[in-house]
Amino acid sequence: MKKLFFGVLLLVVLCSVLPSSLQAQDRGEATLTLGTGKVSVDYGRPSLQGRDIYSLIKPGDEWRMGSNAPTTLTTDIDLKFGDKMVKKGKYVLRAKLVEKGKWVLLIKQDDTVVAEVPLVYSQSSSPEEQVTIKLEKQGDGGKFLLQWGTFTASTNFKKA
Repeated sequence: MKKLFFGVLLLVVLCSVLPSSLQAQDRGEATLTLGTGKVSVDYGRPSLQGRDIYSLIKPGDEWRMGSNAPTTLTTDIDLKFGDKMVKKGKYVLRAKLVEKGKWVLLIKQDDTVVAEVPLVYSQSSSPEEQVTIKLEKQGDGGKFLLQWGTFTASTNFKKA
């Protein structure tokens, strides 16, 4: 009986102490259809938990815009971000802080930067506790929108 009691007690303690590290991380996916093509972004959704994003990332740092597995862009059509062409395929996305208030989106494949796209940075009045990425219809193209806390960064793209 003592062994059963201590076994149950150990299980209760472990479940109360370790659940956040044992649970699968929350994942998010944003998708957008452009004509006959599909664009999607898969990303981890860490919570801010009182941290200050502006003190976490310094100029020159790259941010993976999520947690655990890399943030990925998958597109079955060619895309154009400004004057930068991105062929259909699968890419890793990262954001880089160039200097205070100036960010770029890095679109990488096999550790090579395929495109470096300026992001429009702003601060939101309605904070997001978890990293949130949205793909929204924007005219004949789309808009990539990244939010975490009051941090907001975006860029437009279209079918090439």
